Amino acid sequence: MSFALPRRGGHTHFDRGLRRRAAELCADLTDALHADPDTMVPDPGVTDPGCDRTSPARLSRLARFCTERAELSAPVDELTARRLYLLALDLQQLVLELQQEELLSSTRRLESVGDGLSRLRTLPNSVDMLESVCEEIVNRCDFGRVVLSRVDHGSWVPSTAFFTESDSSWFSEWIGTGIALRGDTPETLLLTERRPAAVYDTGSATVHRQIIIESGQSTSYVVAPLMAAGSVGGFLHADHFPTSRRVDQVDRDVLWAFAEGLTRIHERLVLLERVRDQRAQVESVLGSALDTMDPAPGTDLLGVSGRLPAAPEVLSELTTREVEVLHLIVEGSSNRAIGSRLVITEDTVKSHVKQILRKLGVANRAQAIACVAGTTVS
Repeated sequence: MSFALPRRGGHTHFDRGLRRRAAELCADLTDALHADPDTMVPDPGVTDPGCDRTSPARLSRLARFCTERAELSAPVDELTARRLYLLALDLQQLVLELQQEELLSSTRRLESVGDGLSRLRTLPNSVDMLESVCEEIVNRCDFGRVVLSRVDHGSWVPSTAFFTESDSSWFSEWIGTGIALRGDTPETLLLTERRPAAVYDTGSATVHRQIIIESGQSTSYVVAPLMAAGSVGGFLHADHFPTSRRVDQVDRDVLWAFAEGLTRIHERLVLLERVRDQRAQVESVLGSALDTMDPAPGTDLLGVSGRLPAAPEVLSELTTREVEVLHLIVEGSSNRAIGSRLVITEDTVKSHVKQILRKLGVANRAQAIACVAGTTVS
């Protein structure tokens, strides 16, 4: 999708200074050659992130070109040759400084991925987490727009998005709309390759033109898969709109790192929600039993005011104390914790647990909980 975000402040002050120097060196090179180097140095094409005029990749090519031209000029024009050699040295030094700055920037952004995932991990459920994902990526990972989509029966379905400084009204028309995944678009290839992709120029690449270019006006974007049960269950799209800055390999790697972490967090939350639902079901069964069983005179069962009722069929053979112990087993309490709660020894708890398992006809605690819930655990 033509989605993603522009780096919040664009390049850093130090980075902008380096790129100004790059522009000045390119101007010096033009003066030395009496020609525009763009017309003399082969362009790797828009599929190469080095197509940026001030990128380390392009400056390295210019440095090599300076050296080659200096070698040719030396026999006939020593002054020009010397000037070209010096330009080549300056360009190579600048390349090293730019690469170092990019490495530091990449490290900072990858660290921010961890910060963003840590915050998502604190959210109470998977719904809240998915609603917060796009904003978290924008705020933490230096993008301008991010879109979260699901994959459903061979279609890509946009779900939610967060834009920083651009009009997002167009996106509402795409929410829930299935976009058929076919052809050689990055999204279609992700279904089988299962790794992120960077589109450096949407104008020359095969993309879903209507949503990415016509609606989203994206000129360059990255997309990463969200895995679910071994297959691609969704996408994250990101770009630097509304700025003209194109995405690069760092953008791709940052989004992928976030997508992989997001997948693990989502799976964990979904599992916890299932466990909570099953526990609620078990506690409901136990609760109905506790409401009808008669407690011993003067006792307060489980530390809670109330009466234990006659047990349903599955609990009918258990004593009141055994029902108390089973309730705490469902809550996940250890033998020591149960003993402390009921003010009995740990050996006594073990004896109660043994009797509970025997009466329910099961071999372990998990099977006992499943028995109460009406499910089967092998």
